[in-house]
Amino acid sequence: MPKIVHPIGPGWTADVDAAMQLFGNRGQNEIIRYLNGHGPVRRGEIVEAVTSSEASVATHLISLENSGVIIVDTVRGRRHGRAPRYSVDLDRVKELIGALMEYLLNCQAPPPRQDVEQKPDPGSQ
Repeated sequence: MPKIVHPIGPGWTADVDAAMQLFGNRGQNEIIRYLNGHGPVRRGEIVEAVTSSEASVATHLISLENSGVIIVDTVRGRRHGRAPRYSVDLDRVKELIGALMEYLLNCQAPPPRQDVEQKPDPGSQ
């Protein structure tokens, strides 16, 4: 099984990491798209509109809220017995997309990995 390597360097920021985790997940993307066109809505409406299960939607909403991509109208810890409404924070989505674009398009090449043997280029001799 291949070893998972995490990027190193100044270009890999917390926002780039969040963007990779959020936008690399189809279920979360589907929720963001739905909320952008229909929010603010309750979780039940989201479950009915997307292809993910109720449990998956609940997990995705927590992740999206933690990253700041969605806004919830009820404070955590005070939601028991209430039906919070969720909406998308477009400014945060744009911020994360911008960070990812900056990393992908304007980042300098990372230093060579230490665990890979460097072989001389046969054409340079």
